[in-house]
Amino acid sequence: MGGYPRPFRRPGARRLVYLYVKALHVFAVVTLIGGMLAMAFALRIAAAIGPYEQDNHRLGEAILYWDGFVTTPALATVWMAGFTMAFGAGWDSPRWLLLKMIPAVFLSGLHSVEGMALKRLLREGRRVNPLFKAAPVAIILAFGTIAWLAVVKPF
Repeated sequence: MGGYPRPFRRPGARRLVYLYVKALHVFAVVTLIGGMLAMAFALRIAAAIGPYEQDNHRLGEAILYWDGFVTTPALATVWMAGFTMAFGAGWDSPRWLLLKMIPAVFLSGLHSVEGMALKRLLREGRRVNPLFKAAPVAIILAFGTIAWLAVVKPF
């Protein structure tokens, strides 16, 4: 039982709630990263080939629809479940958790910027900034950093 945070080590409903919130958090993270990578690859393609044609426009609209109904709620769920676990377990000040906030805030900001760029491309025909070609790698590196900090808890 040593793997659970101190308030959740004794058997009972609190530990069960922690496990359910943790499962929800992991599910939401996987959903969020998948949606962000889909949008990142769409922007990467758009940056490489230029303005969208009709088929590509439909793909972009489908990704925006998915983002609005799946990815964005997953982002909100990740934050809510993460804070619920952190404060419920008494993890309000460990350095690993504070350090984990840097890539988490980066991913949240990147999600917003990706959405704006795709909307501008589809609605106004604006070209995509070539920096978006690096978005998939940035997402994977940020997620990998978060996962490492959450599992290893080095400090």
